Amino acid sequence: MKNFLRQNAWDANNGGQFIDQKGNYTDLYWYAKGVQVMKSKPISDPTSWWFYAAIHGQYLVSTAGSGTIPVGFPNWEKIQSIPQNADLSSPPSKKLIDLFWDQCQHGTWFFPPWHRGYLVALENILRDIITQQCDGPDTWALPYWNYLNQSKVFAEDKIPPAFTLIELPDGSPNPLYVPERYGPNGDRNVFVVIGPNTSEDPSANDECQWDKIFSEPTPPPAGPGNLNGYFYGGEETGFMHSNGGFGDLESNPHNFVHVMVGGFNGEAWTDPNAQEGSEGLMADPGIAALDPIFYLHHANVDRMWAAWNVTGENANSQNPNWLAGPSAQGNSQFAMPLEDDGTPWYYTPEDVQSTTDLKYYNGEMYSYSYDDLSLVSYDTTPPVSLQENLTERLSKLGVTGVAEKNLKIATNMNNELIGASKNSITLNSGSTQETVKLDSTALKSVSKSFSKASANELPDEIYLQLENVKGTNNANFLSLYVNDIFVRSVALFGIRMASQKDSAHGGGLTFKFNITNIIDSLHLEGNLDINSLDVQIKTRNPIPEESGITVGRISIYRAS
Repeated sequence: MKNFLRQNAWDANNGGQFIDQKGNYTDLYWYAKGVQVMKSKPISDPTSWWFYAAIHGQYLVSTAGSGTIPVGFPNWEKIQSIPQNADLSSPPSKKLIDLFWDQCQHGTWFFPPWHRGYLVALENILRDIITQQCDGPDTWALPYWNYLNQSKVFAEDKIPPAFTLIELPDGSPNPLYVPERYGPNGDRNVFVVIGPNTSEDPSANDECQWDKIFSEPTPPPAGPGNLNGYFYGGEETGFMHSNGGFGDLESNPHNFVHVMVGGFNGEAWTDPNAQEGSEGLMADPGIAALDPIFYLHHANVDRMWAAWNVTGENANSQNPNWLAGPSAQGNSQFAMPLEDDGTPWYYTPEDVQSTTDLKYYNGEMYSYSYDDLSLVSYDTTPPVSLQENLTERLSKLGVTGVAEKNLKIATNMNNELIGASKNSITLNSGSTQETVKLDSTALKSVSKSFSKASANELPDEIYLQLENVKGTNNANFLSLYVNDIFVRSVALFGIRMASQKDSAHGGGLTFKFNITNIIDSLHLEGNLDINSLDVQIKTRNPIPEESGITVGRISIYRAS
């Protein structure tokens, strides 16, 4: 069995270009040639670029998962960079659409394995094209873009130059170039803002790589490396095409990079008549896979998962419901077309747990690896906020001399609502303030859990949720503050899809924040008898007039 090697698009020998220093064609060049052939096919062909993009998500025809299709942008017929030969007016059969389209798994523990299978299927179609139609190497593998790498040779946070050129070396149009990329500042300068999680500009990083647990069914204690309440892989769900139980890997860097690369046309920020067509492809899951940089971004996310397993020595879930995939709950199987007749490859998370022992089509084994499996690329020192383990927290609360190994592990968490906003909230561009009333009886229970904390009676954890967040402005970030203390930033990638009428999961996005450290501080200061929390939500960018963002409810939970 051959092992294919996926390499950094910013390799020192090619610098993100089509031709390396020795005059040889690079993996990016062969990627472009393969994409060129896929783009020449009509959407009715299951091996066309357009069909494969629709597998991830689409706004062309209504399906059970997609809901009502917009009349204007982002309806695919309104996207100027899609050529006429895509023949969008003649979609494939309903049978093929129902089997393959609108499959992407987001806000779920199926996010990592579904996307791994998606990449493997596309990689094999491209390799067949490259070797059989383009006289390219049979060793070709999909490159990745490691925007987090702090290279001394290249500024790898920038999109590789091969994606910004108008033409290929032979003078033909460059299929990797799309005009609908606006970057984080809306000026078509496409790069990823990287940095630690601070109250300044929302930044992509790999703090998620310090997680130690793949998933939990309910928000468990924070401990080391649980940023959002669903650990590394995401919330334990069934088939989930769009929702908000984001795991830490998906939340950041995945969602952050999508929003930063896609962006929003800067001219629209100050135009009260701005149209939604000013949003970049990568910012919305229903159009993101139309952009060829999508697959290099996801190859890097896949590389991070592989490094988390191999270098970090962390285990995936062994829950039968995860191993078997959504079909374990009677939902759809994961399926990818491998031939132009739509022959499907069905796979489960168990089939794709490892990159070097992957169960492929008809039971064949498939193997690929990455040229770099460093656990982290951005910062090799765990952030201070993630270093505090349960022992340290107990010590801060006055319980000393307890070793981590002697702590009682929670096997069941009880969640109780202790406060919520009364009405839905319409966010302003910039800052929005809201006071959330707390239940005094529930707060006494929290305080009691702190004062009685021990190795056998762990103190409560406190979570804040932004529930049913709706709108159409994917290309934005929200930063949360509680009592003037910064908590975390989140990206709005997928908000339009999650807000659509009649969609399978149209209840908006849900974001979960662990605010235990803030409540701990209030307790230690003797101020836990408060009757409300001050919540501030800031948007990174202005909200276009027609793209209002609403929060259905701000809720506060205690997990005991």
